Amino acid sequence: MAGHLAVKELRLIYSSEGQADVHAFGPVSFSVAPGEFVSIVGPSGCGKSSLLECVSGLMRPSSGEVYLDGQLIVDQVHPDVGMVFQQDASFPWLTVADNIAFGLRYGRDHVPAKKIRFLVEEALEQVGLTEFANHYPSQLSGGMRQRVSMARTLVMRPQLLLLDEPFASLDLQTRLLMGEELLQLWRQSGASVLLITHSLEEAVMLSDRVLVMSARPGLLRHELVTGWSRDRHTDITTHPDFSAHVNALWAVLRDEAITAMRTQA
Repeated sequence: MAGHLAVKELRLIYSSEGQADVHAFGPVSFSVAPGEFVSIVGPSGCGKSSLLECVSGLMRPSSGEVYLDGQLIVDQVHPDVGMVFQQDASFPWLTVADNIAFGLRYGRDHVPAKKIRFLVEEALEQVGLTEFANHYPSQLSGGMRQRVSMARTLVMRPQLLLLDEPFASLDLQTRLLMGEELLQLWRQSGASVLLITHSLEEAVMLSDRVLVMSARPGLLRHELVTGWSRDRHTDITTHPDFSAHVNALWAVLRDEAITAMRTQA
């Protein structure tokens, strides 16, 4: 199974003329095994989202390297990497089906129209939006629009899925439902997943491993292995170890969050 991610000594320093350099994060090194689900948590401003952008190829790091299956990722998004952001990225003038088909129609590889229809129908069924295929994003709830974004990314069959707070704007009930759907899609796709989240509960519920970053400049301070089975569901929150895992993460993160607040004050 493909999808092995290797991040080696990655560092990002923002420089602007006439101002002091800002050391966002690093050096940071970690890996994500093929088919593994890994989350990163950390205090606000520690560089989590910037780290994800560097991993995706959207941003050039100041130093360090990122490899997907041994191939260097730099300055451009790798075709086997998919990314879902917190903000709704649907095109408002396209229907749900056309939003999902967009990458297939206008990507670098020619995909026959018949295959596009099949893949889009499959994706619609996977995210439970078949009956909304001809609706527009404005006619959908926030959770449904995020499902469109997820389907549009997964229909491209990425080996690595990068998620930047995709459920942050949703209410708790919808976040749980979306987490359930994400786990199901992850199992079906076989992709490796790297999730950025502020929610310790979400990280523990979804992940095989959780990495904790320090206050800026973000460094990796701790790793927690959840020990969940691959066929887990959101009812894992009732498992006796769930609260213990969340508390263990908070014990590490609390001091980093206080440091971040004092630094930003």
